Amino acid sequence: MNRRGWVLLGLAVSAFPGSALAETLQDALAMAYRTNPVLAGQRFQQQALDESYVQAKAGWRPTASFSAGAQYERGPNSTDFSQGFASGNSGQAAITVTQPLYTGGRTAWAVKAAEASVGAGREGLRSTESQVLLSVIQGYVDVLRDQQILQVRQADAATLERQVAESSAKFKLGQVTRTDVAEAEAQLESARAALAAADAQLQISRAEYATAVGEPPGELLEPTGLPGLPISVDQAFELAEDANPLLAQSRLKEQSSRAEIAAAKAAYRPTVALQGTYGYIGPISPLDTRDYGQDVTAGVTMTLPLLTGGLTASQVRQATALNSSDRVAIEMVRRQVVQSVAQAWNQLLSGQAGVKANAAQVAAADLALKGSQAEYGYGLRTTRDVLLSDENLRSAQLALARSRHDTILAEASVLEASGRLEIHDLLPAEPAYDAKGHFDRVKNAARPPWEGVVQALDQVDSDGVTRRQ
Repeated sequence: MNRRGWVLLGLAVSAFPGSALAETLQDALAMAYRTNPVLAGQRFQQQALDESYVQAKAGWRPTASFSAGAQYERGPNSTDFSQGFASGNSGQAAITVTQPLYTGGRTAWAVKAAEASVGAGREGLRSTESQVLLSVIQGYVDVLRDQQILQVRQADAATLERQVAESSAKFKLGQVTRTDVAEAEAQLESARAALAAADAQLQISRAEYATAVGEPPGELLEPTGLPGLPISVDQAFELAEDANPLLAQSRLKEQSSRAEIAAAKAAYRPTVALQGTYGYIGPISPLDTRDYGQDVTAGVTMTLPLLTGGLTASQVRQATALNSSDRVAIEMVRRQVVQSVAQAWNQLLSGQAGVKANAAQVAAADLALKGSQAEYGYGLRTTRDVLLSDENLRSAQLALARSRHDTILAEASVLEASGRLEIHDLLPAEPAYDAKGHFDRVKNAARPPWEGVVQALDQVDSDGVTRRQ
């Protein structure tokens, strides 16, 4: 849908809220999970990362190349230059096949590094999914809160309009002063300004919801809570230690960079490869295939680096420093996760307490307003008393709407920090994207039957690589 279509659809839903179907939080989550472009883009990024594992394993697999060439040659017929000169054209073509037999552990450790890197990317995808779902939940409860605030402001303005009319009528009868009317009118104008601000904020929240979900909100239903919430803060900490995607990602990154150290050290070791060449060589002017001779070679080559100009040593030091950085990052991420769990849990406790207290306050303030209005009719209460009771009720209603919003959002934050804000927890019936399934489908692409043998040879004494300097 183009931009104009989104605008028209948003205006239609805004103008006719009763025409939209009731929409639950689960509906919004499912829609975003299927269509959110950030999530879709991250999935493709993960698929690209899966290929790094296949590319690393290419070090165990055969390669083949074709080469061809032609040359012109002119020289003396003999050592006696008086015999004149002869010239001719020749050419050759050959296919060369190389099969690595032993790479000194380079490929073995590169594969381990790639596998850990793929796992880290998968945890990054989990983190992105959690962030997208959290943005949907926030957009959903933001719209709900702002709708409730708008309703409170509308009710407040309507009540104050009646109060102004009643005060004006009593002023004409001499039962109240002009000051009473002015107080009611001033509060009414304040209520109208607050109503306009509430309506503007609702439209902002609706736009943010449409960005996260992919369509404007309909008639949203109040969520009763999110599934899978830890029963205590201690359980939340334990879950976060085991399942927080950012913490798991940092650990896998450290594993990958640790394998990179071993891969760098393996450059000190020899490599062994089997190579065969098959080709033809002969004159090409005139072209006569009977004059071409076959050229077949086969052999095993061992290469041992003796001097690299300090390159290998530098690469080992570089990989070691990067691994040290990744190791320190684990503790940094762990502290951030602990902070996130503690913060979200305390926000949850505060929100739950606020819902309970504000609900009781709304009930008491509603009773007080009704009593003040009734007593005002008998002259037992002043206009100021009624206005104060109305203000108290509206403040309590606004606080209740915000507390409900904050409680659901805090639940989502606790689940995100604990590693439980995932689609299979929130929507068990929704088909989840299988990142591991895609990796399993591509990891053995172009695998020759003998790869296991080469892999076993390359892993001989591979642990000794980590001890080489």
